[in-house]
Amino acid sequence: MSDRPPRPEPSAGQRPRSRPGTESTPAGDGLSTRRLAIAAIVVAAVALGLAAWRVVIPTSSSSNDSCQTAAWNTTPNARDLPPGWTISASQYDILRKSMTLVGATPSDESSAQAVVYATITCYPSGAADSVTRSADAANAAGQVVSARTDLGDQAFSATDPSGAEFLQLRKGDIVVYLAASGDADATDVDVLASAFDKALGGDGGQRPVGTPDAGSGAPGASDEGAVPSDSVDASASPAAPELEAKLPSKVGDVTLSVDSVTGESVLTDDQGGRPIVAALRADGATPADLKLAQAFDEAGNSDLLISAISVAKLDAPALKQFVLDSWLNATGNGIKREAASVGGRDVTRIDYGDNGVVDYVLPASGVVYVVSTADKDLAAKALRTLP
Repeated sequence: MSDRPPRPEPSAGQRPRSRPGTESTPAGDGLSTRRLAIAAIVVAAVALGLAAWRVVIPTSSSSNDSCQTAAWNTTPNARDLPPGWTISASQYDILRKSMTLVGATPSDESSAQAVVYATITCYPSGAADSVTRSADAANAAGQVVSARTDLGDQAFSATDPSGAEFLQLRKGDIVVYLAASGDADATDVDVLASAFDKALGGDGGQRPVGTPDAGSGAPGASDEGAVPSDSVDASASPAAPELEAKLPSKVGDVTLSVDSVTGESVLTDDQGGRPIVAALRADGATPADLKLAQAFDEAGNSDLLISAISVAKLDAPALKQFVLDSWLNATGNGIKREAASVGGRDVTRIDYGDNGVVDYVLPASGVVYVVSTADKDLAAKALRTLP
């Protein structure tokens, strides 16, 4: 079974390439939570004992200018972040950008928000050596270091004796360093690393089962992940066999696996799931009325994801509106939504303005299909396979 979960991501009640709950900074549950979150940033940056970033002052050369621009432009897509996570702040320095990413606000006010502090640095020279030296320094400090050959051109993760996590990955001359507070678990750090790998042009590496796919984030965005292996019993009957039958097993040279779930199995009462459940209720439906099937490349060689969504109590116009406004949350500044003809099908094309995955929404006979991929030609082939 694929390690790419569906939208909504089952464990978090939202789809991996999410929109609901990931577009805006989580609302605080009080000043105590916010203060704890800020304190966690300091802990992550200082207590982890990570090697300091050494930045070469640029000259006026165009190569240094290009290097700096590359670092400044490296930003993970919101839909690829872990469920409930947002980018809280960014700071731009010479050849480097620093970002603070925060998790969902805890329901328990005595708990702190998970925080990951990210530094993206462009090295005019010595990028590979910097990562090697950092790994050696972590080993020398008694941290548990593991090579991550699935990320970028070079990467490793490390855990210190307190259990704090950090990870460093390099793609060309760009080095991304992630330092996590004690409230961020290893899965969150791994998903964030995958998001940065995608931002640098990688495939997102190997995601743990039950986490959003690279190119994902919570309900709604384009490359929704496929159903995680632990959300569907392989011996059980498909949750939505009628939808699975409508999806192709192959598009061009891409072989696809198919899974399905029901809304009540994936929509939970959290920041990502609540807006979708509320939208269903407003239309007179419930999570039990929603069914989702997805076709995805289990081998991970393609970003293609095809979703088939139905809601028993919604007519065709209402279902399309639900998918656009609530499931994909395709609204807001910077999101371009337009009618288009692709592969001979009349679709709504949703471009999130990040030069990444695009969603193609196709209503047909009580079902709304969402084809998600950055490859327009592949999208056209996929659309031609649909009923």
